[in-house]
Amino acid sequence: MNEESVQRVREEPPGPALWTNRNFLLLWSGQFVSQLGDRLYYIAFPWLVYGATDSALSTGVALALYTVPYLLFGMIAGVVIDRFDKRRLMLLAEVARLVLVLLVPVAASHALWTVFALSFAVASLTVLFDPAKLSLLPDIVAKDQLLRANSLLASAETLTEVLGYAAAGFLLAVVSTTTAFRIDAATFLFSAATLLLMSYRRPARAAGPAARSFARELREGFAQIRRHAGLLANTVLAVFIALGLGATLPLTFFLAVNVLGSQPRGAELDLGIASFGIFEAAIAAGYLSGSVAVAAVAARLPLGRAIIAGFAMTGAGMAAIAAADRIWTAAVVFAVIGFANAVGLIAIDTYVQRVVPEPVRGRVWGSRFMLTQGAYATSVLAGGALLTVMGAQTLFVAAGVIVALPALIALFVPSLREA
Repeated sequence: MNEESVQRVREEPPGPALWTNRNFLLLWSGQFVSQLGDRLYYIAFPWLVYGATDSALSTGVALALYTVPYLLFGMIAGVVIDRFDKRRLMLLAEVARLVLVLLVPVAASHALWTVFALSFAVASLTVLFDPAKLSLLPDIVAKDQLLRANSLLASAETLTEVLGYAAAGFLLAVVSTTTAFRIDAATFLFSAATLLLMSYRRPARAAGPAARSFARELREGFAQIRRHAGLLANTVLAVFIALGLGATLPLTFFLAVNVLGSQPRGAELDLGIASFGIFEAAIAAGYLSGSVAVAAVAARLPLGRAIIAGFAMTGAGMAAIAAADRIWTAAVVFAVIGFANAVGLIAIDTYVQRVVPEPVRGRVWGSRFMLTQGAYATSVLAGGALLTVMGAQTLFVAAGVIVALPALIALFVPSLREA
């Protein structure tokens, strides 16, 4: 996309208010309900694996399997998204995930490897759904409303984390994991219904037959990233951020269950899993606050500065976890991390949506997801493996440096700083 095209984007007249946009409201409400159910799944799944294996490495592998399909199928999903109706693809993915999630507790009673296989299958469908959602948003929301729309979607997502993680951590200490998977399946059904109600006309590029080879279209996502200096710098930074953040998934779980949560309290509930729920809820509360803050100042927020400041603060907070010696002290730090991460992630995604033209939007997102989720999966696996030889606090410091250092270097990259 050339500078003339970017200028035309900036000069477009303001769009209608988001709360009068029926399609956006349907997408927002469907994702809110679906993600609320997901919070139970995201805590129930590692807890199921850890309870069966008593292994940090196995838990890390299970979590990593949820990101590996991005590496394998990200670019392919991008081509599919650009060729077909985004809304219908999302609808099909929701229905398929509903069925697979219902099968998890059944599979767990037979063989653990089938649980890993189902996790991989659910993740493979998510590879299609997530880039399709990000590609769909600029089709239903005016470009001047994108930052606020992303902020509102992020606010809803993190509100589900505040409610869902806190409840799930305590709920799973007293009831079976089967309930969590059934609730998540029901929320996929609700999301599918909202997508059915959406009035969406697919763009001409997606409506017509493919005129070029699949292989050529696969390459065009990376080609678009390479041609645009700002998009390239943004993508490189995103990969480093994912490389640092991925490790925090097994690290946070292990910190809660085997370090801080193992302190005796005389409570009836398992303090370890409850602590994990508290930490995830704290991150979500911080992310919610950050999302609301971005929405409030969206019209005057410089994207480049928000990206740099958000991730520099995220990395610093991750390193500070090493000094936390109590559950509630760590929870406060996790809340700060969540706030900063919201600012950085919302800004970095909005920049991509603003500069990438519609015909290649799916492929660009698919390529980026492949890179970032590949880095994320590698980091999740490395975090789980390194926990067998190093302490969680030390690894948090290392992960924080990986996140903060590239953000600080970005201060000296004009295409990032002035985005």
